[in-house]
Amino acid sequence: MRNGVVLILALVGGSVELACTGTVSGALIADDAGVGGVVVSVSPQASSVLPQGTATFTATVTGTPTGQSTAVTWSVQESGGGAIDGTGHYTAPSTTGTFHVVATSVADPSRSGLAAVTVTSNLIVPPDRLTLWNPGLNSVGGIPSGSWPICATLSPSGGDDASAIQAALNGCGTNKVVKLNPGTFKLSRPVEIPSNVVLRGSGGPGSGANVSKLVQTGGRANVAFDPGHGGFTQITDLAADAVKDASSLTLVTARNLTVGELVMIDQLSDSLTDWGDQDQGPGSDNRGWFNRGPNSQGEPQGRPTGQMMEVASVSGTTVTFTTPFHLTFKTANKAQLVRLSSDNSGNGPVIAAIRNAGVEDLWLSGGVGGDTGANVAMAYCAYCWIRNIEADKSNGSSVAMTGTFRSVFRDSYIHETVDPNPGGGGYGLSVNWHGADNLVENNVHWNFNKVMVMRASGGGNVIAYNYMDDGWIGYAPCFVETGLNASHSTTPMYELFEGNQSYNFDGDSTHGNSVYITVFRNHLTALRRAASPLDAYSYDSAGSILVYEDAQNRRAIGLMTSHRYYTFIGNVLGTQGQTIPPVRSQGIGGPAALVYGTGVNDSPWLDDLAAMWSLGYNPVTFANQQDATVVSTAIRDGNFDYVTNQVHWDRAPQPIPDSLYLSGKPAFFGVNPWPWVDALGTTKTAVLPARQRFDTVLHP
Repeated sequence: MRNGVVLILALVGGSVELACTGTVSGALIADDAGVGGVVVSVSPQASSVLPQGTATFTATVTGTPTGQSTAVTWSVQESGGGAIDGTGHYTAPSTTGTFHVVATSVADPSRSGLAAVTVTSNLIVPPDRLTLWNPGLNSVGGIPSGSWPICATLSPSGGDDASAIQAALNGCGTNKVVKLNPGTFKLSRPVEIPSNVVLRGSGGPGSGANVSKLVQTGGRANVAFDPGHGGFTQITDLAADAVKDASSLTLVTARNLTVGELVMIDQLSDSLTDWGDQDQGPGSDNRGWFNRGPNSQGEPQGRPTGQMMEVASVSGTTVTFTTPFHLTFKTANKAQLVRLSSDNSGNGPVIAAIRNAGVEDLWLSGGVGGDTGANVAMAYCAYCWIRNIEADKSNGSSVAMTGTFRSVFRDSYIHETVDPNPGGGGYGLSVNWHGADNLVENNVHWNFNKVMVMRASGGGNVIAYNYMDDGWIGYAPCFVETGLNASHSTTPMYELFEGNQSYNFDGDSTHGNSVYITVFRNHLTALRRAASPLDAYSYDSAGSILVYEDAQNRRAIGLMTSHRYYTFIGNVLGTQGQTIPPVRSQGIGGPAALVYGTGVNDSPWLDDLAAMWSLGYNPVTFANQQDATVVSTAIRDGNFDYVTNQVHWDRAPQPIPDSLYLSGKPAFFGVNPWPWVDALGTTKTAVLPARQRFDTVLHP
């Protein structure tokens, strides 16, 4: 059985209680007994109820020998933690706290599954908006490569080094490191990272002459994880709905899935999905991306909601996974399980995902790759990582994570695209096509068009403690682009943004909407940094001087049309001494500016004349048209802004937990206070380590 940590948050007596559980079997953390042994999975994995409230749990037992019982006995782990009957019906105690229900196999009493239930009178995030945020390699003890031995050490040749690096990676064996000495390595093609191998340089951002730099000369990506996929095979319908928070499903046809295999669950679009202004007709713009090519079986509406998942065990047509479903996948929406292949005919061979591989301590420059990744292209990779890199001069997403599972991008500095314009060439980070349960943490993203996008991401992803600034449009530098952003292709879901600093958070609707996004304890300044050389940017275009300044579409938090069920909690908006901008232009070359604060013709600032919020606005016309459902489905609690100098609540005030995914202060905060954003406190913000690195080391 693998050891792990699961965060459970409970509010007890007005304070935050953090409970960690280790060595958890069944649905919470994969049990190695899934190979030829009994596995007990409990659903839902985590739930919250009021004191003396009730909840119902179900248990699935797989791996029992033929003829033996698949029944369980139920119990509550903690004395005084409530009661549960033989059918899985739980009754909470009158006291608050975090408790655990246990389902024990009748056939093998040494095997059990466990689920957490939080009994609280103060539930800051409603249960229907929560999922299990246990991202990246946190679930397996962190990045493992620190103890891996070096199998090869290379120095630059002065010519094309791609073949030499690739040969070293391919010949390394399992759990080994290829080390690059300082200097510039030229690449005519991408270096492809195999499973269980790390490509490591000699120094990360700010290391000066000790850095190992990869420079792309062939017009392609610098580094690629997963060179052999891009197709799908053995498409199988679900026999019943795969219910949110459960971790097992039933197929109509048994498949010979292997434990640890990465698969995709997806479904046709439904009422949650809006395709956006550019994707309205079948086959329009991005819809083809969601059809799985020839495997779409004549489904022109596409499959925009999906999730990458790892198989924990298989028993006949029942498949159990190591993570829960973040959304209910419905047979009414023709929900399917598909396996990975290099052949997109639907009948190709199954190809295993890349696993346990990484790049570390490198500088990557000049990569070209469009939406799928320029400097680092990571796709269909499980438990992979990008750590302590610098990446610049990209044309395409500098770092792309496509269809990845429990992978990590951290401690890095990406900056300065060569194409700061809409269209895919100028993005910093992209989290794409059903990638799930990934972690993006403690990075600096600076000087891009959109500093990040999430396109049809699969839920459970955490974007945390990053500094993201200076997103702009090359031909219209006065227009404020999106900063933190859970959108840009429909329909990202159940993603968490925690503890970041950026000039804004927005959800664009160009290619559709996002749903069930949580924005928690971030500092959103409503003002781009304009770090050098952007502070001096200007050019003459058709007789007009365009200057880099926040003159158009300035906001701290915005959501364009069609976004639904957003939760904003504990954020700090604006900066000390904030003033209301005197005028606002209605977009690029739009109608005359509107005057703030008049209450007349100043939509979409309908409920906030201080210009901190812009919810449900139309990015094309900026007219007096607001999507009222964006506002009515949003929750805004405990957010402070520097214009009103007040904390505002939609609901009754209540305590705010320190974190929604961490059990304690992250090590990279060092002596700095944490949580660093405290909307309810006297000092609203402290030090974000990523911002501190940018100011003192990376771009002083």
